[in-house]
Amino acid sequence: MMEQNKMDKTAHNGGESQIRKRIAGAKLTAKDRLTLEYIMKNQETACFMTSAELAQELHISASSVVRVSAKLGFESFAMFRRALQEELAREMHKERKQIPYERIKDYADLSEEELITAIKGNVLHNIERDQSTADDSSYRKAAGLLAGAAKVFIVGFRACAGFALSFGVMLGCVRPGVCTVEGSRPLIDALVDLTEEDAVVLMSCERYSAETVFAAKMAREAGSHIIALTDKYTSPVCVGAEAVILSSTDGLSFYNSYAAMVMAMEVLTGLVSRRNKEQNEARLMKMEEYLRETGQY
Repeated sequence: MMEQNKMDKTAHNGGESQIRKRIAGAKLTAKDRLTLEYIMKNQETACFMTSAELAQELHISASSVVRVSAKLGFESFAMFRRALQEELAREMHKERKQIPYERIKDYADLSEEELITAIKGNVLHNIERDQSTADDSSYRKAAGLLAGAAKVFIVGFRACAGFALSFGVMLGCVRPGVCTVEGSRPLIDALVDLTEEDAVVLMSCERYSAETVFAAKMAREAGSHIIALTDKYTSPVCVGAEAVILSSTDGLSFYNSYAAMVMAMEVLTGLVSRRNKEQNEARLMKMEEYLRETGQY
């Protein structure tokens, strides 16, 4: 817990100017500067990569990446990565968010027929864009965390509450210990017993739910594995995440489009099911017996 608090304090104080000042004042080799140049230019993705993943990308040793963070004054590479994530999240506050009622004017001049066609086209475009840009390694990493966790907590509020419930039902069919946190139970009560063996799925898109952001804080402090299903790397729920899966949410109405997020839910459920194949088959067969007995289908 003490190490976690140090990380949060370092990240909080490590704004853009502070990190740049550390780089400017550090004694770095040419190789160090090339490493940092890559990290800063690709911050949106690099701040969620492990030292081993960065090393593979740069064709250097993982110890070289760790040494760079130490030269900048961070006690660990994890602390440096957290500072970069915090910096990225702060950028979100510089962007002006379009309030829902302001978006109504974007489609006010369309006929109903045009609106139907436009919304359908937009949904297909979002899904196609996510299929072409999806990082399959993020899906695999998230599935591994979901399959191996002692318990899985799926958190989503407001518009994402229903999706959290659906994802909970889907994932609950292929592994035990899935809990959904969507407002029917107090957030703090639901997450107070989080441990390092648990995984927390945070589902939130702009404008981000304050409750989901607080859930992210609780998960970080508990040392739980965090999986973010969101729309931008600058999302505050990405801070501390081991796996980030982005979904395009551009919409033509006052609300976000969540079709791409549903696709992500299906991909993750399929991957977790495959990883727990034998357990999954036995579990589904047992569930089917009870469903028939109760006449639900």
